[in-house]
Formats: sequence, C-alpha cells, structure tokens
Amino acid sequence: MPKNTACTGTNNLYDNVEFCPGQVSLPGVRDHFYFIRKKEITKWPTLPLNSAESLDKVAVYVGNFTLAADAKFHRVDLVPSESEPKSDQAGSYGSYHFTNSIKLVLPGTAEKVTGLITELNNDNVVILVPQRDGKCRVFGSAGFDVTIKPSQEWGKGSNDANTTTIEVSCEDRAATPFYPGTIETDGATISGETDEEVTAEPEP
Repeated sequence: MPKNTACTGTNNLYDNVEFCPGQVSLPGVRDHFYFIRKKEITKWPTLPLNSAESLDKVAVYVGNFTLAADAKFHRVDLVPSESEPKSDQAGSYGSYHFTNSIKLVLPGTAEKVTGLITELNNDNVVILVPQRDGKCRVFGSAGFDVTIKPSQEWGKGSNDANTTTIEVSCEDRAATPFYPGTIETDGATISGETDEEVTAEPEP
C-alpha cells in the first residue's frame, strides 16, 4: 500500500515513560473540589494536545481561566477517600476522544447541600478536582458540556450513610486535563499546580 504523503501535520511526541523505584504516586483526590458556572468563563486556557513541545505537556492547560466580572470559583468539601475519578475512551475510528467522570461524595443531606444539588441539576458547570499531590484536573471543556446526576442517601439507621453524591460526566479531547493556572475563589487565589493559596510577591 502506498504511503499517505498527506499525513504530515502531526507531531511525533512519543517518548520514554519511566517510573523510578521508590517513587510514590498516590491514588484518589483531596477532600474538596472547585466549580463555576460555565457561562461565567469568558476565556478558556489553551489545551496544547498535538501542538505541545513534549509528551508531558499534551494534556496540560496553558494560561488561566478568565472569568466574568465578580465571578469566582466555589469550594465544596467532600467525604475523604470516597470520590472516584476515571477516564474511558469514547467515539469511533477517526474521532476517538475521552469520557471523563467522577463520583463526588459530599457529607450530609442538610439544607445547603440539598440546595446545591437542586441548582446543579439543570445547570452547566466546570469542575476542578485536586489530586492527592495538589495538581488540579478539569472536568468540562470549551467544546463539551458537563452532565451531572445528583442523589442523596439518608440511611435507615444511625450507622448508615447520610451523604449526597454528584456523578459528573463529560467528554473531552484529553483524559481529564491538568490545570496549573490560578483558581480565583471568594477570599483567596489558589494555585492549580499545588492547591495552595498564592501569596502576592512583596513589592521591591
């Protein structure tokens, strides 16, 4: 079969992927997440994909989310070690991409958390979830919307679970991209690289 000479527009980014003995890669996520309404994002950071300079930059956003005036990310606490993220291949030949999903488990079923899932039930949001090492992953993209399926479990007895669960699903070109940019919340600017508050540089 003759070689397709038109296939010259993609970079070869493949490289060795090594794991050092003694290196630790902890599973799971931290005990909180951030979210914002998608319509409050006025400009998205750039996802390099095949235009990246190296393999470790393919699924890492470049730049920050630009938000509408007075818009902020909101922080929501989670039940520790109960939320489960995953990424699966979606589509068919020529259009393969990913379905990224996570089950977020919130403590309790009180008024505020019940109000949260009532509002989220028919809204469109973008969710940032920090891994155990603090690096934030993005659920949602400029081209695809997030699907949310909330539920509550009150329990039958005093030893049963009393939790609220938000099942999040979204399609994306990449498997749950990383976001090292800033996260503007009410009262603090958080680094998406470390999940820690960004402190202002002292003036000279």
